[in-house]
Parts: sequence; C-alpha cells; structure tokens
Amino acid sequence: MKALKSLNICYKKNLNDEFSNHVSSFTNNLFEYEHHDELIELINTNEIHFVITKYNSELLKKIRVLNNQIQIIAILDELNHTHLLEGLELQYVKFIQNLDCMNVFIDILKDCVKTLDSNKSNILNLGNDFIYDKYNKSLFKNNSIVLLTKKEILFFDFLIKNHNCSLNYEEINQKIWNGEMTQDSLRSLVKELRKKVYKELIKNVSGTGYRIDIQTNNE
Repeated sequence: MKALKSLNICYKKNLNDEFSNHVSSFTNNLFEYEHHDELIELINTNEIHFVITKYNSELLKKIRVLNNQIQIIAILDELNHTHLLEGLELQYVKFIQNLDCMNVFIDILKDCVKTLDSNKSNILNLGNDFIYDKYNKSLFKNNSIVLLTKKEILFFDFLIKNHNCSLNYEEINQKIWNGEMTQDSLRSLVKELRKKVYKELIKNVSGTGYRIDIQTNNE
C-alpha cells in the first residue's frame, strides 16, 4: 500500500482544527485552499491524490473533469439518496457527515489509499444490473438505490470486502452479531438479502459459510 506520507492531500481551510493537526502528523504534503478557484489551480499545477472538502456538487464535478483518479472525501451535514447517486456517477467519492472522530476518518483515508494504490475502482459490477459502491456502502440496481437494513449492509459489505473468499459461520457471528448469532437469524438475513439482489450472488459454502464471487474485471 502506498505510504500515507507520500500522498499529496488538499483540504479546505478551517475544516476542523483537530483534523488539521492530525493529518499533518502523517504527511508533510499538504495543500490548503480557501476558495474553489484556489483548489482548481492546485489541481492544475500539482499531482493531488486526495481532496478533502465540504460538499458542493458543482465543485465535485469540476474536480472529476480535471482528474478522474483523485480521491474525494466530501463532508456534509446529512447524506441522502441524491448524494449516493452522485457518488456512483463520479466514482472515488466518499461522503462523511462530520470530522468529529479522527480514528474513523483515518480508517476511511486508509481504505481510499488501498483503492488508490491498487488502481481499482470503488464501484463494483455485481452482475444482473447490480452495482455496489464500496466507499459509501450503497447498493444499486439500474442506477436506483436498493434499500438495505443496517444488518444487511453489515453482512453484505463484509462479504464484498472478502469477495472470492469463503467466510465461515464463526467469522460472520463475531463480525455481524458480536457472538450472539443464531442459525435462524443468519438464514433469515441471507433469505431477505437474496430477495433484494439475486440468489446466485450470495453463495452458500456447504458446512462452512457464505461467499460472493466478483469477476476479475472489477479487481
């Protein structure tokens, strides 16, 4: 994985004092901007890997026109379906609702770095017109959002992150149910998920657990 210290990070001035201090502790390659035209100039004159900014739809579109690989972390007050559809269209956009928890933010940044380093998209084609946005944990069919419960999102995302590998019952139990899973609850969850996607996507591995296989062109 590309080291964090090697990345050029551009961020909006006065986002959060704790954020500014924290992010400067793991990289010296920081570019601060105040106005949108300053950001555009920075992108035009430097190799920027990350832009961390307050959400502005037109700004995100301008960034993507200038560079189709820049990872964008967009901060907003409330996330809705319009934002998720926009993230699907633009790619490499992670929406977050605040910067209050630095540990969560750093985990997000590391996930984005992995994608950047691997030169893979955060948008996965799952077949049968289903698409998954790994950054925002959102499932779509024909560009319409498929509504999932919190537990369904946890389970589905766990399978996606470990795609092409079998996850055993104990791993699922600990990750999704914190050790309190029953076989009935797992079967019920899988049954409901399969109704929302398609049966063949979530494979049962006899005597072991479950898996999702994704074609190599998503890798």
